[in-house]
Amino acid sequence: MSQPILVLAPLRDGEADAARAAIAALDEPFARVPGTHLARLQVLHPPPRRFRGRTRHYILLAADHDGPVEPWLAAAAAELAPALAHCAFWPGADDPAAVVSWARARELRAGFSVVGSPHASVQEVGEALALRERVAALAAQTTVLDAAGLQAAWRAW
Repeated sequence: MSQPILVLAPLRDGEADAARAAIAALDEPFARVPGTHLARLQVLHPPPRRFRGRTRHYILLAADHDGPVEPWLAAAAAELAPALAHCAFWPGADDPAAVVSWARARELRAGFSVVGSPHASVQEVGEALALRERVAALAAQTTVLDAAGLQAAWRAW
């Protein structure tokens, strides 16, 4: 079952550009985090609010993933550490319990999921898509067959 997580973490002063560069340098990090359906990591600059004369930048981590959040966060932190290292109070990716605590303290409630099949795992979605491709290929190959040829293709499939 897909679960959303939304983390809004303030960046240390003056590190927004470095965080953007670190994000840009990541090579499809969420592809290496098992169970990830959808995910996004970006630097946000909210509308100007002054606090002690500064406008605060944030990193937004938003994801829909399979299973419990703790192992997912630990795996994501390992991949995203170069970008998350610019966040205030970042504990480092080496201590999964500290990462979970840090993320939970900055977590926002996600009101909905954008995953089209929220009760299916990433593996189940992948298997369904592969089956759809196989059915489409069979349909394309059999459009010119007579009834006997279609039956033989169906049996072979």
